[in-house]
Amino acid sequence: MMLEIQHRDGLARICNFETAHGTVETPALLPVINPNKLIVTPKELEDEFGAQIIITNSYVIKQSDELRKKALKDGLHALLDYHGPIMTDSGTFQAYVYGSVDTSPEEILKFQKDIGSDIITILDRFTEPEDSKELVEEKVRDTLKRAEDAVDEYGGSDIHLSLPIQGSTFTELRKEAGEAISKLDAKAVYPIGGVVPLMEDYRFKELAEVIIASKKGLGPKGPVHLFGAGHPMIFSLAVLLGCDMFDSSSYIKYARRGDFMFPTGTVKLEHLYSLACDCPACKDHSVEDIEGMDEDSRTRLIAKHNLGQMFLEIRNIKQAIQGGSLWELVERRCRSHPQLYEVFKVLKEKWRFLEPFEPRSRKSALMYTGAESLNRPAVKRVQRWIMEEYEPLFDGPTFLFDVDENEKPYNRHLRFEISEIFRRCSANLLLSTPIGPVPLELDEIYPIAQSIFPRGSKNEGLVDEYLEKKGIDDVLVWEGIKTLRSVEDGGGANLDVMRIKTVADYQFGKGAGEVLTDGQLRFVKNRKGRVKNVMLDDDHILSVRHYDGFFTLKKAGALILKEHFSPPSLRLKVNDDSAEFNRKGRNVFSKFVLDADDDLRPGDEVLVVDKNNRLAAVGRMFLTIKEMMEFDTGLAVRIREGIEK
Repeated sequence: MMLEIQHRDGLARICNFETAHGTVETPALLPVINPNKLIVTPKELEDEFGAQIIITNSYVIKQSDELRKKALKDGLHALLDYHGPIMTDSGTFQAYVYGSVDTSPEEILKFQKDIGSDIITILDRFTEPEDSKELVEEKVRDTLKRAEDAVDEYGGSDIHLSLPIQGSTFTELRKEAGEAISKLDAKAVYPIGGVVPLMEDYRFKELAEVIIASKKGLGPKGPVHLFGAGHPMIFSLAVLLGCDMFDSSSYIKYARRGDFMFPTGTVKLEHLYSLACDCPACKDHSVEDIEGMDEDSRTRLIAKHNLGQMFLEIRNIKQAIQGGSLWELVERRCRSHPQLYEVFKVLKEKWRFLEPFEPRSRKSALMYTGAESLNRPAVKRVQRWIMEEYEPLFDGPTFLFDVDENEKPYNRHLRFEISEIFRRCSANLLLSTPIGPVPLELDEIYPIAQSIFPRGSKNEGLVDEYLEKKGIDDVLVWEGIKTLRSVEDGGGANLDVMRIKTVADYQFGKGAGEVLTDGQLRFVKNRKGRVKNVMLDDDHILSVRHYDGFFTLKKAGALILKEHFSPPSLRLKVNDDSAEFNRKGRNVFSKFVLDADDDLRPGDEVLVVDKNNRLAAVGRMFLTIKEMMEFDTGLAVRIREGIEK
């Protein structure tokens, strides 16, 4: 399937993919349509809610003489009076509920094709949480065989296949199933199946583990569809973990019970004292009005309310992806239910899986929502680097500052102290921050400066760990100018140079700071005294991005790094045709990428080289290397500066 990422925030992505009946933008909600009883019609879904795509059950249609004949004669879209893309399910869930279905895998696939479904689903075998491992292995094998048969039959056509990943709660089986499915050559959607029982029993921790295991196996393949995910309170979590599509009939099931859905949970009509909702369905009604309705009218109104909440949450998620604030949204949602709160354990354990997709900085500040915010990959990454890779610049003493969280960047409020220390000695300056110990020269980078914590937040345990790891015994806790009484060994340290060395090492790799300062340095500053551009021997090598403290590479700086680091470090290799266009300042697209450094992250500065390792351009990564190698369309790198031969 042609999948093109438009915006991203970690694994979460806003994508487009094409079908015979139009383009679908993900994350996408697919309301389930029961053709036997249309509580909310497909036309209403399209006109009132902006539904881009819907899903219905082909097995239900096939089992009804009237529906089957009309669908075969006029087509599925005419049957449902809907003009957009339609996905069909195969009867797998009915087989799970009733034990069996009266059709074969081959027969139901052909029927879906014949009625004109845009995305047809194989008849997979539903794996239940209570199934033994041996039974799950058998069901996974059968599902894979049916997927292979479907690809053999329809893989070369324009039909979009839906190839579910099964495996119950056995994460290794989920991963293996994802790997096997991903190798099949087809335009496909990849549902994560067999998870409805987990959601019905609020087993959200296991649900998160299942999604992550499936994504590990699938890689960047997509769109990824979470079957039966019908409550808006879990949408943002699923998107954060890499899901693109959701479907459920829950908006009707809940409505029949008198349950109002909200992104933070569910409220029964009988427990509503006032209707705090201004959606189109509710705005002209009171609780008493709804209680007095006949059953069908009440069900229809609540179903429309539920749909409105679901689509609103999808819009909230898209806004969060574009604004770089999805983690905050997820953390707030996970606090809405005790069982959802359990997911924080999974996010903490799996941060290394999430980290390669995480940019080094975001458009918005990291907003602290609770202690779990410190387990985000962006925080863990910088903590790990400081603890494991950072090397103090001087052999002299280390001054430890207990800083005020609301005075960022910290160096601006420590100008006098810094000046006095560097006038007397060359020393390391360490800050005790909510993120942990931070060398002063890193205090302007994301997320150290671009974060908001409650006043008084501390992470003192990490400071002690840092001092022990670095073998630092000479620590002076800053208590005012009197702290300098015993210090007098000659000054000369320069914070601007320190910042270049340390930030470059963090951003580009160990040794980058040394080679980028090896010569005559000159700084171009703005009126406030902040460094804008870095000149080395009169060549412009770096510009400082003041919104996140990182560097923009210029041609001269790129050439220095290219000479210092051996391939594939910092490089993205493209074919010769692309290299010629990139030299002219044109962007790199996925289909032209040959290889890249696995350590590069979305948003990183990158050296674009041709097959002979000649520098063609400098730009910023948009995709991960695995995504570039998987996709055959879409932007891979935004080029800033082409470099002629």
